[in-house]
Amino acid sequence: MIRLEIYQETAHFRIPTVGNPYLSYPLPLPSTIYGFLRAITDYESINYENTKLSIQGSYKSVSIEKEQLILETKKEIKTNIIPIQKLYECKWIIHIKSPFEEKIIKAIQNSPKIFRLGRQEDLIIDIFVKENLEEIPFNKYKDKYHDWTNIYLIWTKEKGQKGSLFNMALDTVVDENKNITGYKPINLVYTKTRTVVKDINNFDGEYILYWI
Repeated sequence: MIRLEIYQETAHFRIPTVGNPYLSYPLPLPSTIYGFLRAITDYESINYENTKLSIQGSYKSVSIEKEQLILETKKEIKTNIIPIQKLYECKWIIHIKSPFEEKIIKAIQNSPKIFRLGRQEDLIIDIFVKENLEEIPFNKYKDKYHDWTNIYLIWTKEKGQKGSLFNMALDTVVDENKNITGYKPINLVYTKTRTVVKDINNFDGEYILYWI
């Protein structure tokens, strides 16, 4: 298991069902993380079937800003001014359990690429890798965890989870030629880690984690 600590000055993860203004999910989508991992490993077959994610983090502020968007079609190029919600001073904590961990680590440590998460303009300013982490029982270390983060949980009706419920893309669905044909949806609850410590027993020594 590895943990990525990602810092961005700005971020926007668009909620596609909201048109004006463009609103952002409060944490990166699983599909965004899978896409990032595939991109930095030269499109290795990293996906939801072989790689587990735990996604949490925080941002310090949010604003609505107007930006010019350019839409290029076969017939013409259209421009429009759209209000967009931006997240500022973001820190994302991404746990990864995957057979591709070694390739991910090497890609982050050795790649000459400029890393981005989300939009092209939302650069990753810093990214740190913690490797060879082990899951340990959380109930023995409750006084050591970071409780300032927010986290995604898989929504289940039976648990009656509290928080904001989002329907989003777990990952892309591709055909045999690797063309994107759609998205696999998932319902995730966005909530504070301190509200779920009773129900989660996974811990890496600093952060609780919840596998998606």
